[in-house]
Amino acid sequence: MPCTNVGVLYARRRSMKRLFALYGLLMLGIVGAACGGGGGGGEGQPPVTPTSSGAPSSAPADGGAATAPTTRGSAAASAGASSTGGPGVTGEIPQLLPIKPTAMVADLQSIGLDAKNLPPIDKIEPKQLREVMKLLSKATGGKCADCHVEGDFRAPTRRKKIAAKMWDEFAAKLTMKDGSPLFCDSCHQGRFLQLDRRDKKTTLREFMQKNFVDALVRKDKQDNGCETCHGDDWNMTFLKQWGG
Repeated sequence: MPCTNVGVLYARRRSMKRLFALYGLLMLGIVGAACGGGGGGGEGQPPVTPTSSGAPSSAPADGGAATAPTTRGSAAASAGASSTGGPGVTGEIPQLLPIKPTAMVADLQSIGLDAKNLPPIDKIEPKQLREVMKLLSKATGGKCADCHVEGDFRAPTRRKKIAAKMWDEFAAKLTMKDGSPLFCDSCHQGRFLQLDRRDKKTTLREFMQKNFVDALVRKDKQDNGCETCHGDDWNMTFLKQWGG
């Protein structure tokens, strides 16, 4: 074979190799873009957002809102869905869990309190109150900064007022229908938020009737109904008034 032909053939082979290399790089770039790579948040995997039930929810690669399967009485995390959550819980929509007798009878007894006969919170001595705060944190999953001003725990805050009212109006004045004592963990069960408010007309209304009316009685022997919390004027925003 003439030398000139060999040179041409060699040059063609080099050109083909370059074309294949460029084609390979182009395909890698297309695949990487399709998988969402190169934008942080994992090797081609969408970022994962935790839900209130602990199950991960994958956010779409196009930057849309995170989604997760939902069922009646439960919900996935939804950014900005609630303005009542503290640090670390903003946006969580909790699952509606049935109210149950407190599991903290012994904890309360250890600090000198009777779960069946709780005093008004403003009657508790400061030293004992500090121990109460630890139990509230355990019962609700909240942290000190969720209710208090860091560096000034005596400062009044909206959540401190609401927590005190919940103690006086719920834990101290209500009990389970079978006589079992009620405490903060009865409703919160380790979660700062405990009401899914999206479907107020059916799901939430049925939940409130079953758990806050049918399952509870008032210690003063008066009838327990919606007005126990909402008042005779059917105030649907009484928590805002409590927070002042």
